Amino acid sequence: MSATTMTIKPRRRYDAAFKQDAVNRVIRTGKSCAEVARELGVRSTIVARWRQEHLARADQSAGSDSESMKPSELVAALAAARREAEELREQRDILKKALRIFSLQSPNGGQR
Repeated sequence: MSATTMTIKPRRRYDAAFKQDAVNRVIRTGKSCAEVARELGVRSTIVARWRQEHLARADQSAGSDSESMKPSELVAALAAARREAEELREQRDILKKALRIFSLQSPNGGQR
C-alpha cells in the first residue's frame, strides 16, 4: 500500500425516531430537506429519501379511499398553499408601500 491510504468511515445508522423527527421537521415547518439536513448534520439526499419513503408508506397505509387525499397530496397542497400565502404577503406589502406614497402630502398642503 502507498503512504496515502484512504480510511473508510463506517456507515452511520440512524434510528427510526431520528428519521421520523427529520421528516416531521420538513413537513411541519416547510423547510427544505437541505435546511433540515444542515441542522441535523446529515446529507440532504438522505433526508429527502427518508421523506419520500415516509410519504410512500403513508400513501400505502391510506388505502384507496377516494374521498380523502393521500398524505403525499396533502404535503403538495400544503406547499402550494404556503407559496400562495407568501405571494399574497408580498402583494400586500407592495400595496401598503404604494398607499403610503400616494397618501403623502405635497408641499403646498394638498394631496398629490
